[in-house]
Amino acid sequence: MSLDAIGIACRDLEKSIRFYELLGLEFSASGSEHYEATSKTGMRIMLDSFELMKKINPKWNEPEKPGITLCFLQDSPALVDETFQKIVDAGFNAEKEPWDAFWGQRYSTVKDPDGNQIDIFASIDK
Repeated sequence: MSLDAIGIACRDLEKSIRFYELLGLEFSASGSEHYEATSKTGMRIMLDSFELMKKINPKWNEPEKPGITLCFLQDSPALVDETFQKIVDAGFNAEKEPWDAFWGQRYSTVKDPDGNQIDIFASIDK
């Protein structure tokens, strides 16, 4: 068995697609309520509308608070800063500005449109 995909239920699909595209993902539609992208490492990210989630499982409830953290490895420390700034300039929420972490990575944190934590990092050695 292997982990193949991460599914994210989205309140506003268009806004979520714009956000994740700033992280380098390219989405294709599979209907109007489900979008998929594949990361450089082969992990699929699936964005689903709340409406689709309720169609799939009528007992599904909207999350009361965000519940996941996704971590995006960038190619260089400079690209961590650049990606962070693009996200902030696009009007999305910054959680922690880029900083040099004591474990040897350039690190920053933003929030996706549904409040999930998104970490962006790169090895300082690069």
